[in-house]
Amino acid sequence: MRLRALAGLLLLLAALTLPRLDAAGAVGDQRKFAGVVAEWNSILEQVTSGLEAPVLTTYNAEQFKVQLAKVLASAKQAKDEASAQIKPLRAELATLGPPPEPDKSAELPEIAAQRKRIDDAIAALQARAKQAELTIAQANELSQAIAERSLRRSIEKLLKAYPLPVAPQTAQAAVPEFLGNLALLARSPLVWWQGLSDDQRERVILYRFAIVVFLAIGIGWAARRALIHWFGRDTTVEDPTYARRLTGAIAAALAYGIVPSLILGGFLYRALDEASVFTGLFSDAFIAACVVAIMFILAWALPRAVLAPDLPAWRLLSVSPRHARIISRRIACLAAVFAVDLFFGLSSRSLVISDELISLYTLVVNTLEAVAILALVQGSLWVTTDSAATTETEESKAADSGHAARLWTVLRRLVGLIAIAVIVTAFIGYANLSRYMAQNLVLSGMAVGGLVLVRGLCRELIGMSLRSRLIRVGLNIPHRTRNRTKFWLRATLDLATYISGLLLVLVIWGLPLSEVWNWTGKALSGFTIGNVTISISDIVVALLIFLVVTALTRGAQRALTERVFPQTALDVGVRNSLSAGLGYVGIAIAAALSVSALGLDLANIALIAGALSVGIGFGLQNIVNNFVSGLILLIERPIKVGDWINVGGNEGHVKQINVRATEIETFQRAAVIVPNSELLSTAVINWTHKDSYGRVEVPVGVAYGSDVDKVMKLLRGCLDAHEDILSWPEPSVLFSNFGDSSLDFEARGYIANVERRIFVGSELRVLINRAFAEAGVEIPFPQRDLHIKNLDQAMRSFRASDPAADST
Repeated sequence: MRLRALAGLLLLLAALTLPRLDAAGAVGDQRKFAGVVAEWNSILEQVTSGLEAPVLTTYNAEQFKVQLAKVLASAKQAKDEASAQIKPLRAELATLGPPPEPDKSAELPEIAAQRKRIDDAIAALQARAKQAELTIAQANELSQAIAERSLRRSIEKLLKAYPLPVAPQTAQAAVPEFLGNLALLARSPLVWWQGLSDDQRERVILYRFAIVVFLAIGIGWAARRALIHWFGRDTTVEDPTYARRLTGAIAAALAYGIVPSLILGGFLYRALDEASVFTGLFSDAFIAACVVAIMFILAWALPRAVLAPDLPAWRLLSVSPRHARIISRRIACLAAVFAVDLFFGLSSRSLVISDELISLYTLVVNTLEAVAILALVQGSLWVTTDSAATTETEESKAADSGHAARLWTVLRRLVGLIAIAVIVTAFIGYANLSRYMAQNLVLSGMAVGGLVLVRGLCRELIGMSLRSRLIRVGLNIPHRTRNRTKFWLRATLDLATYISGLLLVLVIWGLPLSEVWNWTGKALSGFTIGNVTISISDIVVALLIFLVVTALTRGAQRALTERVFPQTALDVGVRNSLSAGLGYVGIAIAAALSVSALGLDLANIALIAGALSVGIGFGLQNIVNNFVSGLILLIERPIKVGDWINVGGNEGHVKQINVRATEIETFQRAAVIVPNSELLSTAVINWTHKDSYGRVEVPVGVAYGSDVDKVMKLLRGCLDAHEDILSWPEPSVLFSNFGDSSLDFEARGYIANVERRIFVGSELRVLINRAFAEAGVEIPFPQRDLHIKNLDQAMRSFRASDPAADST
C-alpha cells in the first residue's frame, strides 16, 4: 500500500509540474465558440438561400465566394488551434499512465480527477475540431456549387443566339440605332460641360486640368528623351551585341510605350476617383478613351521595339526587314480595330443596345479582327533569315531552338483556327461567343508578348550577372560552374515563364482568379494521397537544402585539397581518402536534412529497408550489387559518358551508364554491355578520366653502326615538326635497348587529345621514315645466322632423301 501510494504521489507531482492547460483554457470559452459556429451557419444558410434563387448574378456569386473564403479560413484556424491544444494534453495524460483495470484497486482521487479533467478537455477540443471539419466540408461543397452555377450561366450567355446579321431586317434596325448612339457619344462632352457650374469650369477644369496636362507632357517628354539618349539605339553601330540590342529595345519600349501609358494611366486613375468631375456618358467615354489609348500605344510601341523595322541591325527577332515592317503594320491595324471595338464596348455601358445592333456590330468588327489575326500569323512572315541568324548570339539561339519553333508553328495554326471560328460564329448569330474568342485571342497575344519580353530581359540579366567581374574575379567561380549555373537559372526562369503564361492565358479566357490562387495554394501547401502529403514547397525547400549542403561540402573539399593538405605531410592516398570521406559525410547530412524537410517518417523508411534486405538475401544480390555500383559510378565518376576506357579486353567510348549496366561502344561500332559491379571490381583503363591529354610512343630500330646522336636528333626533329605534339610536357627520345638486329629507340610526345594518338603515331612514323631515308639511316630487318656442325654428313643425308639432287 505504501509503495502504491508513493507511486501515485510521484505521478501526481509529475502531472502538476508539467505545463498545464486547465479545463477553461483547454475548452476555451464555449459560448464564444458557439457564437463563431452560429456565424458560420448563418453565412452558410445565406449562401444556400442565394443558390436556390432562380438567378445568380456575377456580383452575388463573387460576394458569396468572399464570404465562404472567410468561413473556410476561420474554420481551418479553429481546427488547427484545437489540434495544437490537444497535443500537450495527450502528453500530460501519458504521464499519468494507463487507467487501472476494473479488477484492480482504484487510483488516487487526485489522479482520477486530473485524468477526468484532461479527458474532458480533449473531448471538447475534438468536438470543436469535428465541428470545424464539418463547416469546411459544407463551405467547399457550396463553393463547388457556385462554380458550377457560374459556369452554367457563362455557357448559356455564350451560346445565346442573336438575329442573323446578314438578314435585311437586322441591318434596317441596327444602322439607325448605331448612328443614334454615335450621336449621343458625340454630344456627351457638350452635355457634361453644360452640366458643370461656373466654379467647376474655371478652377477645376481650366486651371488644374491645364496644369496637370502641361506637367505630364513635360515630364513624359524629358523622361523619353533621357531614355533614348542614355540607352537608345545608336545608328552608327553596325553590329551591336545581343545585350546592346535588348537594352535598346527596352529603352524604345519604355520611351514610346510605357511612359505615355503611365501618363494616360494617371488621367484614368483621376477619372475613376469618386471625387472626379467627370460624370454621365462622357465619364464612360473618357475612361474608355484612356484605356483604348493605353492599349493602342503599347500594342504599337512594343512590337516596333522588338522588330526595329527601320534598323535591321538592332532587331531582336531574326526576320527580314520587309517582313518586320509588314508585321509591325499588321499589329498596328489589329490594335486599331481592337481599340475601336473596346472603345464602343466601354463607352456604351450605360446605353440600351438591341440584339440586332449587337449581332451586326459583332459581325463587322470581329471579322476585321479575325482577318487581321489571320494575316498576322502567316507562316511566311516568321521565316528566319540567314543573315539575321548569323548575328545571333548564344542567348537568342537558345531561345529559338527547334522545340520552340515547332511550338510556335502549332500555336500559329491554333490561333488561325480560332480566328476562323470567330468569323463563322459571328456570321451565324452567336455574337457573344464570337466576341469572347476574338477579344481573348487579342488579349492573350498581348500578354504572351509581354511575357516574352520580360523573359528575354531576365535571361540577359542572368548572363550579365554571371559574366560580371565580381562573379569571375571576386568570387573566383570557374567558367564551367558559371555556365552550369546560368543554364539552371534560365531553365527555372523558362519554367516560371511558361507556368505564368499558362495561368495568365487561363485567367484571360475566363478562369476565375480565385481559382488560380486556390490551385497555387493547394500546390504549395500540398495534397494528400492516402497517408502521404506531397507538398511542392517542401520538395523545393528540401532540394535547396540538399544543393546548398552539397555545394558547401564541395567547397570544403576544395579548400582541404588546395589549401590545407599542401601544408601537411600527409600521403596522397590519405588526402584522397579524407576528401572522399568528407564528401560522403556531406552527402549523408544533405540527405538527412532533406528528408527532415520533407517530413518523411524515418521509421517507415527503416521498415522498407528491412523488407528490401529480406529480398536481397533471397536472390537480389547481383541486381542490388549492380544498382549500388551504378550509384557509386554516378557519384564518384571514375568513368563518365564519353570517356575512352578499356575494361576486360573491351575498348571504346562510354555511351550510357544505366542502373544495372554500362554501355560501351567499340571502335568497330559494336555495343558492349558491362555490369556496373565489374567496373568497380576490375581494373579499368580510362584514357580521358581527368582530361584528354595523352602520350604517343613510336618505337623504331636502326642498323648497328648507325650514329646514335644523329638518330636521336632526327627523331626529336620529327617530334618537334608535328603540330599536335605539345611543347610541354617536353617531347623526348630514348635509346631503349640493344636489339637482336637493331639499335632500339623510342620517340615520345604528348598530345592534347588522346583520341588522336593512333593517327598521330601513324603520322610520326611517316615523318621518321622520310627523315631516315633522307639522312641515309638504315632501318634493318631481322637477321639470323645458321651454324651447321657436320656439313658432309648433312649433305649425304640430303642426297639420300632426294636422288634427284645428285644430278644437280
